[in-house]
Amino acid sequence: MNRRFLGLSVSLVCLTASRAFAQAPPAPPLVLTLPSSARTSALGNAWVAGRDAEVVFYNPAQLIGGRQEFGATVSRPGRAGTGMSLASAYAGGRYSLTFGWGVRLLAFDVGAAAPYPYASDVLLTRGDAGGNSGLLTFGGAFVFKNFRIGGAGKYVFDHVATPPAALVPVSIDQRAWLADVGVARTVFGGTAAFAAQNLGRTTAKTTSTLITPRQFVAGYSWSRPAGPLDFSLYGQVTMRKDWIAPAGGVEATYSWIEGYSFTLRAGAMRPDTTSEMPIALGAGFTADRLTLEFALRFFDGGQTGSMVTVRWR
Repeated sequence: MNRRFLGLSVSLVCLTASRAFAQAPPAPPLVLTLPSSARTSALGNAWVAGRDAEVVFYNPAQLIGGRQEFGATVSRPGRAGTGMSLASAYAGGRYSLTFGWGVRLLAFDVGAAAPYPYASDVLLTRGDAGGNSGLLTFGGAFVFKNFRIGGAGKYVFDHVATPPAALVPVSIDQRAWLADVGVARTVFGGTAAFAAQNLGRTTAKTTSTLITPRQFVAGYSWSRPAGPLDFSLYGQVTMRKDWIAPAGGVEATYSWIEGYSFTLRAGAMRPDTTSEMPIALGAGFTADRLTLEFALRFFDGGQTGSMVTVRWR
């Protein structure tokens, strides 16, 4: 185990041991505050330098060289919410041209008195207002002078309404066209990556105009074999106005025969809300072209959020 691996491991342990002391400023729509898959959830949502189909949600530049696969995720981020995510990527041709697309949908209940924009902890308690939050994105990437460069356009929305007979009526209909751009390159045997997310302005049907905060994410990933195991480390820092959030994760994979493997994952992050614990755990199993993954997030009061992902290559 070399010094770089040891240093990153120690940093991850230190991060896991800390709790967030402040809640992040609102960053609507609600679906953007949640991990996209079981793997990203278990790794602390540190995926700006990741490599699979879900990277279209984080950094389209990393579509280059990623696995050509289809992934489907079902999530239960809290007892008041149920989510679904689909993503896929395809190699295109010259300049390593690669395309990817993704869809994320979240159905949830929220209390009529809860202030909007919502934070992810509203999913822990049921309310009388029904809502939907969603994201549709399409991106592409190419290689130029050893740099992977990518861009993605995305449509996001939040919609919440109470029943007609509700004592406290709620009607929210916010939507926007946004863009992400990213760049990545191999550095010191790993991948250094940067992405600018949520570029654009939200328009709304109501008199209030909602702005989805721009944010910038820088990260690094690194993989090496260590005896019978393959280790991968992921780290990133997310920066937006009045908020800086480090995150990281480690996964260890054991393969006893070609095409079959078992993976354990652990991650840590600075949570957006004070009710969420800064750790996440997960596991995965691959049998030939099929992969199954599971992840758990933890909240105060013994509550958990779970995700299951199925991938086909």
